[in-house]
Amino acid sequence: LSDPSVAPDRGSTNPFEKGARRDAEKRSYTVTVRPEAPPAADSREPNTIYGSQASNTPIELFYRVYEPDPGLDLTGGVRLPKAELVQPDGTTSAGADACELINDANREIPGQPISEDLWETARMSPGCDPATNPAYNPPRWERFFNVDYASLAVISDCTEAGRAARLAMEPDLEGGFYSNRDSAYVFTHLAREFGPLFVVRGRLPRFPQTYREPRRMPGGDLRFWSLCTAESRVTLRTPDCLADRQVLRQSGRNYTVVVSKPADRPANATRRCGVAWLDWGERGDGVGDPDYAALVMRNMLVDDAFGEAIQNVPRPTEEEAVMGPYFPRSEYSTREEFEARGCQPAVQARTLQLSG
Repeated sequence: LSDPSVAPDRGSTNPFEKGARRDAEKRSYTVTVRPEAPPAADSREPNTIYGSQASNTPIELFYRVYEPDPGLDLTGGVRLPKAELVQPDGTTSAGADACELINDANREIPGQPISEDLWETARMSPGCDPATNPAYNPPRWERFFNVDYASLAVISDCTEAGRAARLAMEPDLEGGFYSNRDSAYVFTHLAREFGPLFVVRGRLPRFPQTYREPRRMPGGDLRFWSLCTAESRVTLRTPDCLADRQVLRQSGRNYTVVVSKPADRPANATRRCGVAWLDWGERGDGVGDPDYAALVMRNMLVDDAFGEAIQNVPRPTEEEAVMGPYFPRSEYSTREEFEARGCQPAVQARTLQLSG
């Protein structure tokens, strides 16, 4: 349930609707979480999130704030929402009492983390180079469709036949790893054996410049864009991220991002030189290989008119064709090679402020 689709309580304003006043004082809402399967789209209750209908299956509920305004805490200055639990017999509990009754002591997320042994075994699949698998040079970017399809690449893509068979599949768009109907991703695996620097170039979509404190909520191609490094599926840890506003935009909204370990950071990977820098991460895969990393690009809450969004990639191998200039073009490099380009100060493009 994304913020613009939440109907505010009577007398309140939803400041995330395009054109709404962002400084409205009354911004209350009420959302219901039901332990039942989602109904058809035209039968959904407003302000309702549906979970599983199985009585012994936990529902994982997240309250996300991607970036609070300057000077505010991680909740955006409004604290966490107040919870009320309604039992089947109609009795209610509120606040900490409600959370204590419903929280599961086991906070593991089924099906997402894997064991270290399974990760290592997959990397050593027949035909694979365990030192670099599942990374390749040239890098392979693909849309995340679901967990099983993405995981299959680790054991199948080391051979031409295996990769061809996987790419011929029609994967279901099931999501997972926090991919859902609002957020879509393209990702690639990295290995420092191919080079200590990974250079990414592309065009940045237009996004709401809310850090400039507009009085009304702006629009754009999407709400939020980010580029993050990640460890393996064993840890699911994220060493570093760049949000859209942190990526230096050059003429035509083009950008350059260098991914490296701090010791390998080029002297010209700076704001003054028009280059954003992203930390590769010292732990690598998190379980013994310091040279591994994954790189994940997110598109969140895209506008219907933004045809180049990741959400519009229908099947494998069509990422670059659909995303066009917004596709991440990338290559391995060295510190010396990148520093040889010199310092090319960024020409900041003026961002169009849209409002309804």
